[in-house]
Amino acid sequence: MPIEALPLPPSAAIKKHMRAALSRYWPDSLFDFGVVPVVTAQVSAICGPLRLQIIRLPDWAAHLGVEGSILVPVEACVQGDDWRQIDWWLAAFLLLECWHERAWELQYGPIHSYSYRLQDWDTRAWDYAWVNRIGLFLRAWAAHVTGGSGLDLFGPLLKYQVVMTHDVDAVAKTLPIRLKQGAFNFFNASRHLLRGKVGEAATAIGKAVCFLFGREDWWTFETLLEQEEGLGLCTHFYFYADPRKKNLRRWLFDPAYDIRKARIKQLMQRLHERGVIIGLHATFDAWNSAEIIGRQRRLLSAIAHEQITSCRQHWLRFSWQDTWLAQEAAGIEHDTTLMFNDRPGFRASAVVSWHPWDQARKEPYGKLRVLPTAMMDSHFYDYQLMDACQRNIAMRRWLEEIRAVHGEAAILWHPHSLTRDYGWADGFHELVAIIGETAQ
Repeated sequence: MPIEALPLPPSAAIKKHMRAALSRYWPDSLFDFGVVPVVTAQVSAICGPLRLQIIRLPDWAAHLGVEGSILVPVEACVQGDDWRQIDWWLAAFLLLECWHERAWELQYGPIHSYSYRLQDWDTRAWDYAWVNRIGLFLRAWAAHVTGGSGLDLFGPLLKYQVVMTHDVDAVAKTLPIRLKQGAFNFFNASRHLLRGKVGEAATAIGKAVCFLFGREDWWTFETLLEQEEGLGLCTHFYFYADPRKKNLRRWLFDPAYDIRKARIKQLMQRLHERGVIIGLHATFDAWNSAEIIGRQRRLLSAIAHEQITSCRQHWLRFSWQDTWLAQEAAGIEHDTTLMFNDRPGFRASAVVSWHPWDQARKEPYGKLRVLPTAMMDSHFYDYQLMDACQRNIAMRRWLEEIRAVHGEAAILWHPHSLTRDYGWADGFHELVAIIGETAQ
């Protein structure tokens, strides 16, 4: 069955939107990009799956690509793979706004951030920040056309920024967590056995048993804050805030702590004193409900004694049509939900903060800004089963791409994964060390 076509905004609206979305590459410039001869593709709607075309950049811009090239959606190619025959504004829009994913959702419903549900997809879109590289290319092209320099036209490039985020999913070990992570460990043991890795399978089984029956203290916040001290990071902690009586689904999937308890209040006060941003970790069932998100935001604001305006959806439950619409209606202004649950990388082929396109109102969201998240702890431990060397290489690779394109992105590490039960503390220490190195 073909994917339903999703109409595009007019080309003028796309160009205006992308100039604003990529404004970190021309923050204070009034430069008229009309002098840059970008062609316009005659495309009115998009269906899928996503297909990419390799575009070889001219010699003067080759350093801005990957091995001298940038990948763009085939719909942006007006004539072959000649870089002069590419609608670069459309290419950036389609990738940043995940227009093919949106079309997929119209046909099949939300994928809730699981990449494997996008069948027959060109996954190279998630390997590099292609949208940022297009922004850098347009900046260089403007300088090439005018005979000037990017510095003269647009000013210096901004330093890359990593925002460290922590979803507070647990402050103590509960039965639902024992069951969920214990099952995950047994599942990973079977994956190791299928690969012939008996030793790793035995280790996973041992972890599952310890996880099910151990009694370790999970209050890891001081350790976490000490590790991040001195890095100059912008840090966010997202708290669960839902006093409703739990049904079976919420009992299994949502956190179990009570935001109104004195110890949690004291923790938030300490975080506030350290300049940490406190946000909402909206519940499993809140992804399409402004009412639920708003109620939780107001409760957290009252407990934290500050206006809460940022969030991340629990389990990355997300819909292109519903989630941001619900968040904005509930008073949320900053969201970091956009990533995949099952793999690291760049879901929107980008590392920028921007006002995304509201396909219902046919304009950008007025208040809501989105910052994509590039990676989280479980990508390397639960989903990709990496050893220490592989994990170190992978984390460096994603951070280096953010740095290379002068971008900005969030990273997620769960506080409770620093426990011995999880055994992921070494990865966090490595991550902090790599961030410190790349900041030099």
